Amino acid sequence: MSSYKEINPLDGGKPEFPNRLQNFLYWLAGAHWETLRLCPAAERERVAVLGSTVLVPTVMAFLGMFFFARSRFAEPPFFSVLFVSLLWAFVILNTDRTLIALYRPFQPLWRRTIQVLFRLGLASVVSLAIAFPFCLDQYRPAIRFRFQSELQDKLNDLRNTEAKGRSELREQLTKLRESSETDRRKLDGDSAKLRDGLAAQLPALESAQLNPELFADQKIEQERQRVTAVDFVAPASGATLNIITQIDVHKETIERLGKQLEEQQSMHRRLVEAIAREELGQSNEFYPEAKKPGEGPRLKDMKLRDLKVSLELRRLEAAVQGGSADLAAAEAALARARLTDRNAYLDSLNAKRTAFLEEARERDKLRRDRLGQINSQIEQAEADHIQQLRKLENHTLTREEDYARAQQRHDDTFLPHIRRLEGKINGIFDPMEETIGLYKVIFLPPPDMAEDAKLQYRWVAGVFQFFVVFGTLFLLDLIPIIVKLLSRAGPYDILVEHS
Repeated sequence: MSSYKEINPLDGGKPEFPNRLQNFLYWLAGAHWETLRLCPAAERERVAVLGSTVLVPTVMAFLGMFFFARSRFAEPPFFSVLFVSLLWAFVILNTDRTLIALYRPFQPLWRRTIQVLFRLGLASVVSLAIAFPFCLDQYRPAIRFRFQSELQDKLNDLRNTEAKGRSELREQLTKLRESSETDRRKLDGDSAKLRDGLAAQLPALESAQLNPELFADQKIEQERQRVTAVDFVAPASGATLNIITQIDVHKETIERLGKQLEEQQSMHRRLVEAIAREELGQSNEFYPEAKKPGEGPRLKDMKLRDLKVSLELRRLEAAVQGGSADLAAAEAALARARLTDRNAYLDSLNAKRTAFLEEARERDKLRRDRLGQINSQIEQAEADHIQQLRKLENHTLTREEDYARAQQRHDDTFLPHIRRLEGKINGIFDPMEETIGLYKVIFLPPPDMAEDAKLQYRWVAGVFQFFVVFGTLFLLDLIPIIVKLLSRAGPYDILVEHS
């Protein structure tokens, strides 16, 4: 091992023991005092400066973690944030101290490259972790305004939907009560109409009480007056009915004979006309072919037929005259029978008094039964009306309970969301929401703003601010390794390499 004099012949001896600050800076640089004391003062100064550069990323790590924890967590405890920040600063300090202590200018290139790349990656992660919350904090008012606008639109839509649903439920309740009132009035009207209709029959039934004796006398007197009428016809007896039957038979016979007589008279007239035309040699109804005038077989045949028709006419006329005589005799017998029936009917009136008495008693019994039936119907109608009103009331209560459940479901559906949105508008957004909000603020135009050329470059401004912060932090975080890379290999490095 070379002596201090060989390394620095201008230095006049070993340096004194360093003070605490120098010792701390040497420790930050990862250097050993036993080796440094062999180096010149300039080399020790270089190592101290190199160690002081470690404080830059350490301080930035502390401030960055403090800012990150305070901004990314909802109301974190101060001492917890302070402890985490100190812990993170200590990790970065030891990382930089380790990298500077292990970095040697005389190492292979790939080892130095790995160390530098590791520090670049760590600086990128640390800078990104600090730059992103920093930009997020810059845009937090815009993010809050953007989210509040969107949430307010959702809240307004939800409130409108809730108000519309509540209005519909209120209309349903109004219709339910109106329907219930209409049904109740209809039941009252129907019951009153039925009760009044039944009650209207009571006075007539109550005043229609019969005296059997008086009723029988009145009926007898009415029958006597009816008998004295000119158009009165007494009930026909069996003999009278037989005579009426005979008269009907005679009338039918005379009518039938009259029709036959008319047919034969028509035939006689036709034959007489045909005989006259036949004698003249002309065509006729019975022989359409013409012939010579004079008497021939056809004429004889028609005369013979006319003779038979004449004989039948005389027979029918005699039968009609006989039937008319029989009819006249039967009508005379009917008149005598009617008189006999009238006298018999007058004689039977006294015997009918008992029947009239029974009829009066039966009518009065029917009246009393009907009166009791109507009173029972009135009582039953009132009982049915009360039962119907009770059913209607129960049905209305059931429907109102259904409405109350529907109202509760409506409230459970909308009110929690409304309260959540109201609390969200006035509350704190979580980190994920703030990240989404930052993207919307930078890259998406507001919903109520028209698209124009300026909006196309909003993202450029946002990304520029991010990279300004990111680049600054990135460079500050790389100061120790950059200083180490840019500094020349000094005596300390030579001593460490050959030790």
